[in-house]
Amino acid sequence: MPKIKLKIKFRPGWHIEDTAITEKELGQQYDLHGGGSGLIFPHHEAEIAQMESISGKKPFVKYWMHTGLLNVNSEKMAKSLGNFTTIKDALKNYNKETIRYLFASSNYKNQTDFTQESLENAKNNVSKINEFVLNIKNYKSKSKDFPNTSYLITATKTKFEEAMDDDFETANALTVIFNFIKEVNKLIAEEKLSTKDCKTIKKFMDEINSIFGIIEKEVKIPKNILELVEKRNKAREEKNYRLADEIRQLIVEEGYYIDDSKSGTIIKKL
Repeated sequence: MPKIKLKIKFRPGWHIEDTAITEKELGQQYDLHGGGSGLIFPHHEAEIAQMESISGKKPFVKYWMHTGLLNVNSEKMAKSLGNFTTIKDALKNYNKETIRYLFASSNYKNQTDFTQESLENAKNNVSKINEFVLNIKNYKSKSKDFPNTSYLITATKTKFEEAMDDDFETANALTVIFNFIKEVNKLIAEEKLSTKDCKTIKKFMDEINSIFGIIEKEVKIPKNILELVEKRNKAREEKNYRLADEIRQLIVEEGYYIDDSKSGTIIKKL
């Protein structure tokens, strides 16, 4: 009877495939492994059994971070349910800073409800943080004889780090930052903030942003918008508030927003 040669194409199973990839890229032991809570059984348990059997080393991973499910209007997001949203689609209506804030506003283990309301809340909070940063950058102190605010930054850093060290309690960490903003805004209202302090505060907010990535990059304001702002400011100086309001509306129609603060007019892109 003639011999029959069979060519069978196959790929490794899901569990062993991931084990092989991580062994090649990270080694037989590493510190951190993430993934959704739905992957604990059987996928992650299979990875542990495979790698620890092969290597003879325990533990395979020191820390497991399993994220909560992502819901849409209180219902599990799934292709089968037809409520699946991609990041690409979400970015059509909201910027990346807003989406980052949404996920950081609760602990990674908790379920996140992806709704219009939650996105709008995240957008508003991101806007408050960005307005604060712009105010700090544009604030002009009338005097240098004010108490140094380094104590406030030091205390905020301590509380922030305590929150992050508590199993990445990002929601509490963001609350700490908003309390800091509230305290600084009080100093601004009382005109008790020096220009030097503003630079220190801006640097601190940059440090926070290196973790969360929620402060929007400054955009170059077009010349025509700057000219409109100048005309509006002149109209306000002349107490021609009707014309000032008309110019403000023109600026909004061009996709920009202006905020009148004690430190001057701040221009933002909508």
